[in-house]
Amino acid sequence: MPKTCLSIDIGKNQTQAWLFALKEGMWAVEANSSVPTVIEGDGSQFRKSIQTLLSQIEQSNDVSLLDDRGQITDIQRLEGAPAFVGMSLAAGKPIRAALIGLSEAYSIAPLRRLVSLFNCEVVLEVNLQDNLNASAQLERLLTSDIELYVISGGVNGGAQKTLKAAIENLRLVYHLIPRTVRPQIVYCGNQDLAEYAQSEIEAGLDMHLASNIQTNPGQEDPTLVWKAMLAAFERLQFQQIPGLADIVNDLHTRVIPSDFSAGRMVRYLEQSSENGKGVLMLRVDSDSVSVIAARDQRLNGINHRLQVTDALLDTARGLSNQLTDVNSFATYIYNRTLFPDYTPATLEDLGIEQAWARVRIREALNALQKLDPHFGYNLSLGLMRAYEPIILSGSEMHRSLPHQCLMIALDSILPHGITTILQDERQLLTALGNLAPYDPLLPVQVMDTEVFTNLATIITVDTLAAEGQKVLQIEVDEGEQTPRLFHKIQMGDLKRIETLLNGKTELYLAPEDESDVGMGIPGLGGWVGVMNSKVGVVVDARGRPLKLPVDEIARAEALRNWLWELGG
Repeated sequence: MPKTCLSIDIGKNQTQAWLFALKEGMWAVEANSSVPTVIEGDGSQFRKSIQTLLSQIEQSNDVSLLDDRGQITDIQRLEGAPAFVGMSLAAGKPIRAALIGLSEAYSIAPLRRLVSLFNCEVVLEVNLQDNLNASAQLERLLTSDIELYVISGGVNGGAQKTLKAAIENLRLVYHLIPRTVRPQIVYCGNQDLAEYAQSEIEAGLDMHLASNIQTNPGQEDPTLVWKAMLAAFERLQFQQIPGLADIVNDLHTRVIPSDFSAGRMVRYLEQSSENGKGVLMLRVDSDSVSVIAARDQRLNGINHRLQVTDALLDTARGLSNQLTDVNSFATYIYNRTLFPDYTPATLEDLGIEQAWARVRIREALNALQKLDPHFGYNLSLGLMRAYEPIILSGSEMHRSLPHQCLMIALDSILPHGITTILQDERQLLTALGNLAPYDPLLPVQVMDTEVFTNLATIITVDTLAAEGQKVLQIEVDEGEQTPRLFHKIQMGDLKRIETLLNGKTELYLAPEDESDVGMGIPGLGGWVGVMNSKVGVVVDARGRPLKLPVDEIARAEALRNWLWELGG
């Protein structure tokens, strides 16, 4: 019997399980199954759904996951059970968090970046430099329904008076407010006050100490606080999801945020890459968009839920390839927010859905830019910094055809230079991130088996040339047996070039003097080798910002033509 391991992700709508097996020294995906997520009620339905999921995996594979009665049990007592189990969670409401720090730049901003990977909604920020007296500060803390307090501030050995006052207020807040969910407290500030904070607040297991997130003035290291944040996250989820703690205990695992799990793998891909670029992941689900970016040894992410506004509806309508009147468009979007899992029934519905997805992705990317100024995104000009690959995931991308998925991503991300867009159809990044701490070799070997779908190689032409003016010449070399092909790219074009099914297609890029194709400087070209992909090579010379016709009919026709060029 081969060694196996199991990964479970409790998503917002679907709970998935992946079984991995070690055969001949190599880890590979053995099986995958899913059931609808059920976390409401007393926990019995939740436990039943996990049992169903494990049963599906067990029935078709040589592995033991349930006892003789088909019930979840202590998995370590079963002969033939997985060597280890990983679990992640995205279901449920975001954690209501309060951030307390000594300054905006050196405390509050780093804390925002820290909690963004832990499914948190920041509902209160207390800047201790705002000259709030102790009573006013306490009043703000008491009037907010907070589930997680994260407090930081000061370098080690620095000033303590203001931070001490905040710690004393936290003690009162923790002990005086009656609530069903006990709040968690993460302390990651001046280490000279760590023991004082623990003894003063007296929160027991609800108190989590970490090293100072501010390693030096102006320098932050969120990895020092991840362990404490994970412990706080798990304790909160045990309180909020009945039955979760029992399942975690039976499976001898830990539960971590899904975005954090995927972030582990994004970070690994960036660290192991030799192209000098960052790695970007977009998970587009029915009600939120997660953006996770790793670059220059920094990992940041955000789970963004978009509120519908008239301005955003106007923007989305301007990105639709359907001629839909204002009221019908708005009605569809508002209904969609009430029923996020609704499947488009007509071409008009699909056009609205894809236009709204473009806006949701743009706003999520912009939200990460506000969180991390080094990210490099501009709403008009697109993704200014180099990321390769860009990985697409989530239910909204999964139900779109490859060329539709690519078109949505291209129009919202607006990349520059040369990049590769992949699709994680089975959401394996999350699955592998769950298991990485148990066996670091597992995710490395699985990703080497080409588990991602290669959607396309994108070549963007940045130029100030006028519409219709030649900006790039491309020579396509598919081998000695095939005549070379030549393509002339004009300003305003979106051009698809097919790639070889087996082997590498070589392209020679010969840009005009003012055209920048990502080779370093305008006018510089050269050979580029690309592997086979679902859509092929896409050359985008439409300009940044994306220029669309003002006339509604012409605009819808242009969008339809671009989609047709990519595949219909």
